[in-house]
Amino acid sequence: MRVVNYGPDNVTHLPVSSAGTALVAGALMGRSLTGTQPRGHLRLVSGTTAFPDTVGILRQSLVATTLDTDAAGTIFTLRPIQLVLPQSTIIRVYYGVAAADLITCTQAVSTTTITVTSLEDDIDTAFLYVQTGTGAGQTNYLTAAAAGSATLKAAFGTSLDTTSKFIKILPLFHQLGAINTDGTALTSQAAAGAIAITVVRNWMERNGDEVQLDPTKHSALNGLNSLRSIRFGADIIVRDTLGATID
Repeated sequence: MRVVNYGPDNVTHLPVSSAGTALVAGALMGRSLTGTQPRGHLRLVSGTTAFPDTVGILRQSLVATTLDTDAAGTIFTLRPIQLVLPQSTIIRVYYGVAAADLITCTQAVSTTTITVTSLEDDIDTAFLYVQTGTGAGQTNYLTAAAAGSATLKAAFGTSLDTTSKFIKILPLFHQLGAINTDGTALTSQAAAGAIAITVVRNWMERNGDEVQLDPTKHSALNGLNSLRSIRFGADIIVRDTLGATID
């Protein structure tokens, strides 16, 4: 793990969905919470009702547009957001790849449905990467998720079986995670984690070249296990610290 810096203005580029409504520069944006406001995107904070989990201020005006980021993974448009998170120390951490850090497929996967025992709910817009076993080297993207199962953007090119083990790359703005036994990496598990974090950005590093994960470009890759190096990571904020507890 290491601390990363988004610059003196704390500005980064994150996916925004305006729901077809024009947005002005300076608008307050928060984490989407419901099925009609897909998780993994930012939405306008407005009105007189409670809107938990405000994230930042939009630094660019947007006209009403059909180019909004969507949960289906067909559009992924990044907008400049100035983070206003009280705990703004951001940590870059990678996903562990030891056997204990991977999820084992509990049944074959040959369609756009993946069923995994105890898979957590509400991980729409997550990515999967098959680390070992049948189908190793493939990515996929979840367009929807329910407890115990999820919908893939497309079927894997090589079907998975019970030898397949994968990383669960948490959705943007997800708030629960798990850390491996030596405290240095995110670990994947089917069930929800218990450590309070916020995922700010997701990364893929291929042969040392780091790019932000994008479902329009990275949802159906294969052969990644043949590269010189491949790893996946996230920029996270730890929400429960000694100096700012939430319990």
